[in-house]
Amino acid sequence: MNAFNNISFLKVLFRWKWHLTVVVGAAILLGTIFSAEWIVKPKYKSSAVLYPANLTPYGNETATEQMLQLLQSADIRTAICERFNLADHYNINLAKKGAQSVLFDQYNENVDIRRTEFESVKIDVYDTDPNQACLIVNAIMELMNLKARALQRSKTTEVVKLLKDELDFKHAQIDSLETALRVLREKYGLLDYYIQSKEALKRYYKLITSGNVSADKLRTLDTIMKNLEDKGAESVSLKQIHQKSFETYSEIRAQYDKALSDSRKVLTYANVVTTPIPADRKSSPIRWFVICISAFSSFAFALLVIIVFENKERFIKPE
Repeated sequence: MNAFNNISFLKVLFRWKWHLTVVVGAAILLGTIFSAEWIVKPKYKSSAVLYPANLTPYGNETATEQMLQLLQSADIRTAICERFNLADHYNINLAKKGAQSVLFDQYNENVDIRRTEFESVKIDVYDTDPNQACLIVNAIMELMNLKARALQRSKTTEVVKLLKDELDFKHAQIDSLETALRVLREKYGLLDYYIQSKEALKRYYKLITSGNVSADKLRTLDTIMKNLEDKGAESVSLKQIHQKSFETYSEIRAQYDKALSDSRKVLTYANVVTTPIPADRKSSPIRWFVICISAFSSFAFALLVIIVFENKERFIKPE
């Protein structure tokens, strides 16, 4: 109690009770007036809680982090501002310099998107219209799905194109091999080297051992044997390459069909745990809180003035 020069604090309060009453009363009155709806429009909150789904994270990020980045993207912010004409709604003249920044600041103030401790994402939207707040939350989720789908399709389309190029290359290779094999069949009579060579040897030995060797038959057999000898290895090699190429083509075809199917899928990328609904009670301003803060601040300031006034002689040095 040294600051009061041994004057009782309660006595000081009692002495200035009417002044303090007037100050606190005025603060309560002004707080009541300035927190009224006709001066400060009340805001209503609409919320949604999401868990990521069907997202493929990049690098070390989690699916939740990827969804958070999508929801907070500039594209979605701009689209929301345009769809709901938020510039007019917030009374912002876009013709003025810096109006775009003011609009985005107002958007960031009214739209809160954050990750929760449970690895979900919560979207809170505040607006003077409870229905519009709910619509904005739904629009943000819708645009996030569209953006995620566009990104996934863009990536999948690149894979489809690469696989299509590989398919075309393998198809051309197989056609070339089949043409070479057809020439061996039609020109040299090579169908299956192993079977034909075995049969040719059987016929050759049969003709030799029979003792009745026809010159025409022997000439024909010699031609077959020579074709097998000259073109047999090529025939075997081409068939092996053809078989492997066909197997590779089938594998690429399966990958291509899957990628093409994925590029046409219409997926959603969030599981909605809490669905947004229009609020039936305002979130701000909280009138009782504003009034209490006004009353307490005014009381504290008035008390400080009284302390200074009561001890003015202590602060003013005599000449």
